[in-house]
Amino acid sequence: MVKLIAFYLPQYHVIPENNSWWGDGFTEWDNVKSAKPFFSGHDQPKIPAKVIGYYDLTSEDFLLFQHNMALNSGIYGFCYYYYNFDGHTLLEKPLQIVHHNKKIRNKFCLCWANESWTRAWYGQNKEVLIKQNYSEDNAVQIFYSLIKYFKDSRYIKIEGKPVFVVYNPDDITDAKMYSHVWRYLAKKHGFTGLYLMCVESLVYNIHPELYGFDASIEFAPDWTVSCLEKKLETGFRIYDYKQTAINMMMKPEPGYIRFKGAFPGWDNTPRYKNSGICFDNFSLGTFKYFIENRISETKKNFSSDYQYVFVNAWNEWGEGCYLEPDVKYGFSKLNIIKNLTRDHFL
Repeated sequence: MVKLIAFYLPQYHVIPENNSWWGDGFTEWDNVKSAKPFFSGHDQPKIPAKVIGYYDLTSEDFLLFQHNMALNSGIYGFCYYYYNFDGHTLLEKPLQIVHHNKKIRNKFCLCWANESWTRAWYGQNKEVLIKQNYSEDNAVQIFYSLIKYFKDSRYIKIEGKPVFVVYNPDDITDAKMYSHVWRYLAKKHGFTGLYLMCVESLVYNIHPELYGFDASIEFAPDWTVSCLEKKLETGFRIYDYKQTAINMMMKPEPGYIRFKGAFPGWDNTPRYKNSGICFDNFSLGTFKYFIENRISETKKNFSSDYQYVFVNAWNEWGEGCYLEPDVKYGFSKLNIIKNLTRDHFL
């Protein structure tokens, strides 16, 4: 049984840090609402369907509705981005609500978004807003901040081990030390271990064992095989969605465990303005074939305990990379997934 896991961005509620850095009341919706087209036919701004609107992830009622929508559409679980800087967590409120509300039935795991935050994330300068520091004490602190989630009955496990994802282990001074500390503490607290994954978003084709990890996740889009159509004078780049999907489907197996990925589009101009990146030539037919291929290839290459596909993403509206219903496509993307996974979720 192939299980689809969607990456989940919690950046849709107000926090003091964003108020300080970007202005009172700032959330990701500010960027999404202010987006504009930069060329003829450019599909911006992206507008969420009325059924979800510009939601607030501190609403427990909305989280229950949203998670039920995902589950009923064939999404097995979410991989929530987790932000922890030396014990200072950001944007954790939605995860805390999910953890405490057992009416939310969705499976989940966590991805430590372990890089420092800078203004460059929003197309500005590289001023550091909050820095990530690495040490053995930090590794210990990260584990103890996560243990309550690992113990949640809904937490995703492989080989009986809680799955923990690190977005960029190459940024860690000594990733093997982190993996050793985490595995030791996991066994000390009654787990059989941890199943550690890295995301191939910035560094590609590196065997996870070099970090002390078990597997990697194919980030989508894979920039190493993305098909560039055009580069504008401002630096704005336009890629071809269909050809990129084909290129990803044609990639050979890497010789280690790499879970396959897919994406429902990409356009980060809400964040990066006229120096952004977008994908043209998207169609629902191509998306359907892409997901279908990821499922069939996973069935063919992985045993049942390892049959996971990671979709980027559930709600990356600021990157034009989302499964949630919008004004243009409605529930079409979710209906495609529901139809492809229907037999698994009856």
